[in-house]
Amino acid sequence: MSWNNLNTNNRAVFTLFAFSILYLTGCSSSYRVPERSKVIVEKEKLPQYNPRNFSTQNKKYKLENEDELIIKAIWLEEQHNYAQSNKIYAKLYDATKQDEYLLKELTTAHYAGILSKNIDALKSYIRRNPSDIQAKRLLLSFNLKEKKFQEAKDVASLLTKESKQAIDYELAANPYIFTGDYQQALIYLDQAYKKTLNEDILLKIVTIEVNYLQDIDSAVERLEKHRKLHGCSEKICLQLIAIYGQQEKIAKLIPIYKDLAKKSQKEIYIEKVIEGYLFNKDIDGAINYLKTDYKNDELLYSLYMEKKEYKKAYALTQKLLKTSKDPKWYAESAIAQYETLKNKDDKKSLNKIVKKFEKALELGVEDAVYLNYYGYTLIDKEIDVKKGIKIIKKVLKQEPENSYYMDSLAWGEYKLGNCNKAYPLMKKVVEIEGLNEDEIIEHWKAINTKCSKN
Repeated sequence: MSWNNLNTNNRAVFTLFAFSILYLTGCSSSYRVPERSKVIVEKEKLPQYNPRNFSTQNKKYKLENEDELIIKAIWLEEQHNYAQSNKIYAKLYDATKQDEYLLKELTTAHYAGILSKNIDALKSYIRRNPSDIQAKRLLLSFNLKEKKFQEAKDVASLLTKESKQAIDYELAANPYIFTGDYQQALIYLDQAYKKTLNEDILLKIVTIEVNYLQDIDSAVERLEKHRKLHGCSEKICLQLIAIYGQQEKIAKLIPIYKDLAKKSQKEIYIEKVIEGYLFNKDIDGAINYLKTDYKNDELLYSLYMEKKEYKKAYALTQKLLKTSKDPKWYAESAIAQYETLKNKDDKKSLNKIVKKFEKALELGVEDAVYLNYYGYTLIDKEIDVKKGIKIIKKVLKQEPENSYYMDSLAWGEYKLGNCNKAYPLMKKVVEIEGLNEDEIIEHWKAINTKCSKN
């Protein structure tokens, strides 16, 4: 394998940056129809509670240890032990029929994920206190838990007439999501989003449009509008990426990844920008990005080599030899230097290249690609054919079926006049690769001409 077959090396480098269109597809499922109500009932400031603040009016009777029970219930609630706290509030309500205990029993039941026996009492309370939004939220929540969706819709209608808060419009959408009335759900969610510009609400809208209404264009329009007017947070950008990735719209992915890379400085997003350029075969765009927006000399080197800008690549290896501790750069420098040569038979230059390879090997480089380049050079330029063959045989132990390495060994045996070894090796290379590359054609012609009659 000759020095001109550089794309093999570059493919090895680019493996680190293989483009995966669906890399972040999972983000398209950022919201699903909830298994249970996602009601958010506002938590009171428990530390500010004072048992004496509970009304003493209209009590059935007063428990002797009522204050003690109140303190214990509040403490359990603070510890998020809602189930145990609920039991105490239920006892307090049963004994006193006090509205405060009723609401606390229902609230803790909601947080504990259990049903309450006091739903009818809650309905009665709402009739007596029609402006109590928190009570309506609780009732809607329990209706959802009991799958009483029509009743939940009725409460949702009342709730959104009384409240202008986004949380209530978001809550009102739930029964419509459960029943598959996604258009009405979107009306409520859209109102909630407009009031807050909340990204999580926007993602709910988008997920419904994509997953349930198959209206991807509308979803993209919403996301792009938000991105244009309010910026592109990571989760909004990732949602757009998921959609564009599925649509294979790589050109649209690049600017989004650029936004993410600039804001987050995360390596993964920077690499995705480069992958997008390479996927579109825009090496110049990738090089320009690496030179202006993000400094990565190792990746820039591989792009220069891919574009056959060998002088620039060689200059970078000189820099990397000073800044990097990786000895592979001696081998890379040798490769780049060779490609800059106008006269590739210049003994003085070849001697410098050999020294660099020897330095790389001395420092522990054993990568098959580098060893093959070095071994082939020793053979092809007849610097030390036997040593070259020895190196290639070592490489073939790593990858015994690699046709390029077999080609190098066949060429070495041919140089030594060993037709009985060169011919069968080269014949196998031709059977695997065909006669599609200039170098294989050249080697086959020479070996076949000299050795086929032997």
